[in-house]
Amino acid sequence: MRHKTSLTLILTISCLFLSAFPSLAGEWLQTEDDQWQYIQDDGEPAVGWLELDGRRYYLDENGYRKSEYWQKDKGAWYYLDEDGVLVTDEWVDNYYVGEDGKLERKR
Repeated sequence: MRHKTSLTLILTISCLFLSAFPSLAGEWLQTEDDQWQYIQDDGEPAVGWLELDGRRYYLDENGYRKSEYWQKDKGAWYYLDEDGVLVTDEWVDNYYVGEDGKLERKR
């Protein structure tokens, strides 16, 4: 009986402790017009560059994910693939993007 009471107390305290910390991860939301936004914990869409699980995305000033798109940022060009992921270290049509995703040269 004592073991059961201790286990119940530990589980109760664990649940209370875990519920005191909100999740730090936002979520992707598909809009009615088939665009994607990343909604942060505060309920607002993310804007600008976003890194998730080792992938980088660019979200415009309204929070919409750009895809199949050349994005200019600080004088450099970057390409985002069909899933909106920054392309690195490969050719995109006749253009090569480096390891950092910046456009480096044309064929």
